[in-house]
Amino acid sequence: MISKFTRSFLLSCIALLLIGSLFFLNPPIRIYHDAVNHAWFNEDGVDPSLQKPQPPPAPPQVEAGTVNGGVIMGKLGNETAKAELGRATWKLLHTMTLRFPETPTDDEREALRAYIHLTSRLYPCGECAEHFQKLLE
Repeated sequence: MISKFTRSFLLSCIALLLIGSLFFLNPPIRIYHDAVNHAWFNEDGVDPSLQKPQPPPAPPQVEAGTVNGGVIMGKLGNETAKAELGRATWKLLHTMTLRFPETPTDDEREALRAYIHLTSRLYPCGECAEHFQKLLE
């Protein structure tokens, strides 16, 4: 025979399991309101059907000296980190260019050019960044 404590413990566990499974089977609807921007958010971000249409923001103006400057970072001493950084950067650049539009607009073309030039300035390995900038010349 099972003691009273064991029986009540098992019943409590079963009850918690049943109540907990209700939350997994029927998750609550999550809609949030941003009090600052007065926008409605759902699980995927801003819900376009609940938001007032707004004109697109003007693209930021980047000075030519910012994009086409010298290397900022110093030499990266750790060869393992340098190799890992190189592999990750090549993967990022290849993926970005593969997903880039076949017929880009002038703005999209300029954005990619600026990104690549800024990457050559801000690359964490100074030696690699210098080599990258030489390849871009």
